[in-house]
Amino acid sequence: MSASLCPRCECVPDAPGGNGRLLIWTPLGHTSGKLERALTAAAIPAHTDGQDACLIARVGNDDHTRLAALLDDALTRAECRDSRVLFLPDGTEPGRQHLGQVMGLDAYAARARGGWLLDLIAAERVTTLFQPIFHVSDPSRIFAHECLLRGVGPDGAMIPPGAMFDTATRADLIFPLDRLARTTHVANASAKGLTGHVFINFTPSAVYDPAFCLRTTVAAVERAGLARERVVFEVVETEQINDPDHLANVLRHYRNTGFKVALDDLGGGYSTLGLLPSLQPDFIKLDRGLVDGVHNNPVQATIIQRLIQLAHDLGIRIVAEGIERAEDLAWLKASGADFVQGFLLARPAADPLPPATT
Repeated sequence: MSASLCPRCECVPDAPGGNGRLLIWTPLGHTSGKLERALTAAAIPAHTDGQDACLIARVGNDDHTRLAALLDDALTRAECRDSRVLFLPDGTEPGRQHLGQVMGLDAYAARARGGWLLDLIAAERVTTLFQPIFHVSDPSRIFAHECLLRGVGPDGAMIPPGAMFDTATRADLIFPLDRLARTTHVANASAKGLTGHVFINFTPSAVYDPAFCLRTTVAAVERAGLARERVVFEVVETEQINDPDHLANVLRHYRNTGFKVALDDLGGGYSTLGLLPSLQPDFIKLDRGLVDGVHNNPVQATIIQRLIQLAHDLGIRIVAEGIERAEDLAWLKASGADFVQGFLLARPAADPLPPATT
């Protein structure tokens, strides 16, 4: 491995395989006992090393996927999450060099069954769909395109982002998948000759140190020739803000590097209102669940009106997403939203819409 490569986001691990020993450390003796009984019933040789309180299972090359299913059936999700494993190929003894290879039992199981995702990341079989964002004052004018990730199966079929990111979360593969998504979107936006702003989703938890972890993304923007002020990095809607200080640090790095930043999903799933002073986004996107039907829902209308006023007082621009009704579009226009996005106006597509000529 090159010393310049980040082992978390720039190196794709192999799927579990080969003959050897699987060392398992469980949080409780009760958990270890359950697991040992399940392994015995499945005819997988296992014994407990009393000195290290470690369960050692003998695993053949074809056992990893079967073992992954067994682990999920035998243990609770919490037990899988809190257990640790290390696979040692035959002829290998544990040493300090293996510390970085210890992983959660849930990650091992997900990787054993998620070889398709590892293959997809290694082969970079992903693509971009573009969904335009329009000026609410004139929905024929495109302000930006949001880049949406899709996987590509070996047969060419599209793989939805939920399937990829759900597996990546369990398999501890968010770092390489999120990095691949960012660099792919940058390259595809340039290749399609995109005009206007470009919104690119990212996962803050896939960034340890912004200056180090985001350098390949910044380099991709430079290679693509995109003006930094046109690129908007958007916190994905599924991201739970568990560490607001870290998120603020990541967004600050993006802004200091010349990019713009956006918060997605405002009003849905988690609260970001209290974080606006420290995060200082350039854009906030209103959750589709809050927007849909706003034209005849006084409660939704009051909330959105207050959010629009607050955002404008702070110099933040509002993007309302999930527009599927003409009545909602008219209401948002009358209420002072800045931009709109949704199926009523345009669906995601492989080719971005050209700018209006009139």
